[in-house]
Amino acid sequence: MYGGRFFAVPAEVVLADARAQIAAGARHIDFGDPDFLNGPTHALRIARALHAAHPDVTFSFTAKVEHIVAEAALLPELAAAGALFVVSAVESLSDRVLAALAKGHRADDVGRALAIVRAAGMSLRPTFVAFTPWTTLDDYLELCRFIRAHELEDEVDPVQLSLRLLVPPGSLLLGAPDIAPSIKPFLGPLDEQALSYRWTHPDPRMDRLADDVGALVEEAATAGEAAFATFGRIHRLAATAAGRAGEAPSLLGVRRKDRRPAPHLTEPWFCCAQPTRRQLDAF
Repeated sequence: MYGGRFFAVPAEVVLADARAQIAAGARHIDFGDPDFLNGPTHALRIARALHAAHPDVTFSFTAKVEHIVAEAALLPELAAAGALFVVSAVESLSDRVLAALAKGHRADDVGRALAIVRAAGMSLRPTFVAFTPWTTLDDYLELCRFIRAHELEDEVDPVQLSLRLLVPPGSLLLGAPDIAPSIKPFLGPLDEQALSYRWTHPDPRMDRLADDVGALVEEAATAGEAAFATFGRIHRLAATAAGRAGEAPSLLGVRRKDRRPAPHLTEPWFCCAQPTRRQLDAF
């Protein structure tokens, strides 16, 4: 949006904004700009000032995976100032997909970022674009395994595993010479309601899985099902689609009873990706 330039909103403006929300009753402030740690000294200055003025108010922030890894030393102080959790656009655990989306991090960095955030006493809430034209069924299964292996069921909103890549008019993906040829053959007409071109996956199983997961997530949300149970069912769907129906039960395990609920945003639709048609109509 800004041509690669970085702009810091003056601290006094940010703090005045927070002060107004707190005066209206807010007890938690969310810094939603993904460049929060792109200006680490500025971010720390704001966190310190907010905590000094409102020591009982907590906050959360959004940061890129690469910035979490680079600024690991700052996270304990942010936690001490009241930070409860970090939202980060992980998007995928496939290096091929991450390269196509120019995310700036690799799959191996995700585990590092998770360890850094948890070591600081905070929760990491990753977001994903689970379905892209480059995502394979094995990639999707690896995402299911990663969530289970790292006990992220309480830190990932199940809807994240149903989201499809958003390709709006003017998307940089459509003009990138190394990416455009791999996506244009699968583009359909523009869906004006969704402000995105509809696309089909080169592997029909992935489109069927996207529809099935979308319907499952909608049903689970309506029924108030626990996220842990929803993830188990999603994993089973993916394993069945891959012809590995026996895999998911062995990986589901038993949910630890000592896990405390993770802090989170009450609105799970905070990622710029495309829901299924059924989810869009329901939303």
